[in-house]
Amino acid sequence: MKILIIRNFPVTSNLKKITYNLQELGLARALTRKGHEVDLLFWTKDNEEIKKINIDDTEISVFYKKGLSILKNVWFKDVNSLIEKYDVIQCCEYNQIMSWHFAKKFKDKLVIYHGPYYSKFNFKYNLICFIFDLFFVRRYKKYNTKFIVKSVLAKDFLINKHLSNENITIAGVGLDTESLNGSNECKYPILESIYKDDSNIKLLYIGKIEKRRNPYFLIDLVENLKNQNFKVKLYIVGNGTEKYLNAFSNYIKSKCLGNNIIWLKQCEQIYLHHLYENVDYFLLPTSYEIFGMVLLEAMYFGCKVITTMNGGSTTIIKNEVNGYLTSNLDISEWSNIIVTNLNDKKTGINAEQTIKNHYTWNKLVYKFIKVYEEKIDK
Repeated sequence: MKILIIRNFPVTSNLKKITYNLQELGLARALTRKGHEVDLLFWTKDNEEIKKINIDDTEISVFYKKGLSILKNVWFKDVNSLIEKYDVIQCCEYNQIMSWHFAKKFKDKLVIYHGPYYSKFNFKYNLICFIFDLFFVRRYKKYNTKFIVKSVLAKDFLINKHLSNENITIAGVGLDTESLNGSNECKYPILESIYKDDSNIKLLYIGKIEKRRNPYFLIDLVENLKNQNFKVKLYIVGNGTEKYLNAFSNYIKSKCLGNNIIWLKQCEQIYLHHLYENVDYFLLPTSYEIFGMVLLEAMYFGCKVITTMNGGSTTIIKNEVNGYLTSNLDISEWSNIIVTNLNDKKTGINAEQTIKNHYTWNKLVYKFIKVYEEKIDK
């Protein structure tokens, strides 16, 4: 098959400088290895161009096209002639207006890869979806549009819009392990300190420092463990807006926890294994997560994960088997999980096996191919 993967929202990615897991690239690599021809289409606000990248000695094209950008929607200009050359096109998100347009224009080719789901935290998105559903969603029903979704919650979200269950396939998100090829050297001395860390409990958070991820909860958790006379250290890798970072930093100081926190704002992915492999737990106290690539990464390295109920966690984690799920942010509950399971090794082993056996792109790609083939056959 000849496949075009389209990122139809206004974010530009320079694939030659990517230092993290990019879903489109990971999927493209896996499809190429299965003998399919794959190209990528991204939005750009700069000059339009075509770049070539090599995947296992196969050259793929990355098209950078301009387009109208409104409310995180992209309307590409003059791409019909390009799309005609492909057997399958994969767009993202059901409420993107370009996905809706292609559902009729290219009804025999379109597959939509969808991730978001309903959450009270997502007020603006919920409002946009409400309006979209009033006027547009019926087109997907009429043309039997095929959906691949990232989570169980995303599937429930679409089914609640009365889209056909048989047209929705749960695939999840894959891990591109090539981007995790770690370096034994570490250019960040602050990370190397973990090898000399004699703390009783070593915790890790990687991600944006923002309200959605509840970073203040992490500080309160460290304080709670310290008050129980544990020698605890929290490693943080993450950045955010200047205003939020300043407030967060001041909160740490107000708790007198400077010696218990090691905070690095940015780090290349090839060095993160130094942390994943040497902490006791990875923590993700998020209020909303479409999937959470950091969950895949942490589990891949055998790190025990504690997280809230979100898109990725409810799809890949079985509570107390390959990770720990909580329904709320309760300091006592999280603290109890940490202390009670500190010497548990099995959960981390199960986590690693889960990702390596089921959630790399090379494993997930068969689900995508099956949906593509069904689309072409119909």
